[in-house]
Amino acid sequence: MTLKAANVCVFEVDIVNQLYTVFENSEDIFGVPGEKILNDVRKYSQFTPEDYQKAVSLYFSHPDDYEVINQAFQSIFQGKSTSYEARMRAGNSEFKWCKLDVTPIIHQGVPIKMIGVITDIDQLKRKNIALQSAIMYDGFTGLYNKQSAAHFIKKRLKEYPQQKHALIVLDIDNFKHVNDTYGHIMGDEMILKLSEKLKITFHQDDIVGRFGGDEFILFVQNIENEQYLIERINDLLFCHNDKMTCSNSLGIALYLQDGKSFEELLADADEALYQAKQTKQCYCFYHTINVNQE
Repeated sequence: MTLKAANVCVFEVDIVNQLYTVFENSEDIFGVPGEKILNDVRKYSQFTPEDYQKAVSLYFSHPDDYEVINQAFQSIFQGKSTSYEARMRAGNSEFKWCKLDVTPIIHQGVPIKMIGVITDIDQLKRKNIALQSAIMYDGFTGLYNKQSAAHFIKKRLKEYPQQKHALIVLDIDNFKHVNDTYGHIMGDEMILKLSEKLKITFHQDDIVGRFGGDEFILFVQNIENEQYLIERINDLLFCHNDKMTCSNSLGIALYLQDGKSFEELLADADEALYQAKQTKQCYCFYHTINVNQE
């Protein structure tokens, strides 16, 4: 009754024999009786320690949280208590965000058992994720908004100061004409089409944000050379849908060649974008402006 009132379940694991021995009140969190869970994982006790950990993680945890689970295992094996949050399930139940507090029982300096408490934090966690998403992302495109894009680019520059990066500002050519001629619905569709194209073109290590309206900011980390970058952005000069094609212009500033801070790179990329828009449907590197002026 106490466990039900607190909306938690408890479990115990015999570490030496790799055997779950207790799983109480699991129905309230996972909708699965403890007896079934104990029976499901009993077969894992015959596995090697490495395979046992993998099997247990697969049974209980979301794949994206495996690293968190692995760190928790290592803490327990070292005789340390640990607390963490992860998406959990029992067998094939739905994943839920849970908080786990796990403590080892030590005998002669060796952890022989662990006792854990699982707390259902799913609703609270999802609300926090939604709130964080609203703060970080542009609500229309799903890309980083202006503030978060700038924050993460500054952070990346600080973390990898020796690498060669590129900051790109992209703008749709004659976007006001698109809205005035074809309507705002068509303009919105082109914004979404371009946003999807940007998500596909750039890697997970890159940063893609919407600076507002039809302007986007792109941070490409650790570029090999300019040709490598050109090959990736060539496909961004145009964006199509069933009814029309829009051209785009891009201004590019290189770190450290053009600037050492986010503010310097952004100013240089903006100037390069201004030059690119004189021609339209093209890109311009900031350092080529200086060469041309000389």
